[in-house]
Amino acid sequence: MNSLFVRLDVEDWLTPASTWALERLVRLLEERGARVHWAVVGKKARQLVGGGHGHLLARMAATGVMGYHSWSHSEHPTLAEELEPLTPEAARIRFEERERPGVDFMARLGAPPRFFTQPGGNWVPEAVGPAGRALGFQAMLSESWNSYLVPTAGPMWYGGMLYWAPWVDLPKGLLFRLPQPDAQAEGVAALHAAWREGRPAVVVAHPTELVTAHFWDQDNFGGGRSHGPLRPGRTRPAAAWQPALDAVARMLDALLGSPGGVHWLTVEEWWDRALPASPTVLDREELTRVLTRDGLGPARLRCGAASAAELAWAMAWMEASGERRAAVPAVGAPTGSWPSGGAEGVLAAQAAWGHLPARVGGESLWEWASAAAQRVMGTGVCPAWRDAVRSPTAVHWDWPIFPPGFSAPRLLAEAERLAWTLKPVQLRV
Repeated sequence: MNSLFVRLDVEDWLTPASTWALERLVRLLEERGARVHWAVVGKKARQLVGGGHGHLLARMAATGVMGYHSWSHSEHPTLAEELEPLTPEAARIRFEERERPGVDFMARLGAPPRFFTQPGGNWVPEAVGPAGRALGFQAMLSESWNSYLVPTAGPMWYGGMLYWAPWVDLPKGLLFRLPQPDAQAEGVAALHAAWREGRPAVVVAHPTELVTAHFWDQDNFGGGRSHGPLRPGRTRPAAAWQPALDAVARMLDALLGSPGGVHWLTVEEWWDRALPASPTVLDREELTRVLTRDGLGPARLRCGAASAAELAWAMAWMEASGERRAAVPAVGAPTGSWPSGGAEGVLAAQAAWGHLPARVGGESLWEWASAAAQRVMGTGVCPAWRDAVRSPTAVHWDWPIFPPGFSAPRLLAEAERLAWTLKPVQLRV
């Protein structure tokens, strides 16, 4: 069966017509039995309630999985602008403080968000781990053009949370071009192409595209500043709204009528079917094979999967104990320094903190792991966890809302640190 993964970002809290588009799109999806992901901005939820449309949130929750898309999306300072100068711990605290009101507001309305997705280029590693879990998130969903990580074919564990950042098949902004017949045909053809390749087709779109002429936030927050009093996005002629919605219906019907039918893929399936992230059992032979073949990074095992952090702990255990088999506990991303060196220092830090040390006995964890692979396994090893993180030149820091020349090297470094925990999710059959 053809799998279809849909995320709809409900974010335009300035344009009243965007609520018309949202309500009609919800109805259309209800009629077709769809299961989608709704990524809602806190201020949009507040606008819906204030305008007498709060009932839409319950209807959205009934047609899919509710998520959170930040409190205000593009208002300055954006998430990345505010969190970049902070220390990692201060950033985690500030992220939770900043986003807690919107999450709680949605929860009081009976639509608690279960995943987070960042607005625009504001990829936020702070959403993964303690801060995200404190806010009730069970997953972080991104997409190929915004994530600091390289897109993956399937869901991963990242900081102990489910994570996916796939390539998006629907051309970005395609809904702005509806109801042009060539746009409809282009969208259907792109999703069919994904199915022919044997993978889920992925859609990321915005209901406001059906009624506005371009993205709503650029006129208000573009170029790194606010442009006077806030104003609604520029809308298309009202006579074009229904034809654009009708075109969406035709696209969906064409997909639903495809040979083999359509399976609405959601993170709910992963939550229900995912095997526990840990523990992992490794023997010396498999550890040697994995390090030689894949390097120190996300690895598929004969039975299960392992992260770079887990592989490093297993090496430390085997070196310190002399045993050929390691039952690996949950291992957190490296941070802090442990005064004593060697495998014993790695194990002591993990036992005390629940995570690996970033530095052990005066050397970085990677320096220790690289040398330990030679000592324990007799093999060289590459830092494969770094390959999961994009280079600074490949990151989408040209989002039009950011100030010219903006970059977030600390956030990128935090994404790399957390990549020590990245590993494939194993699903029950």
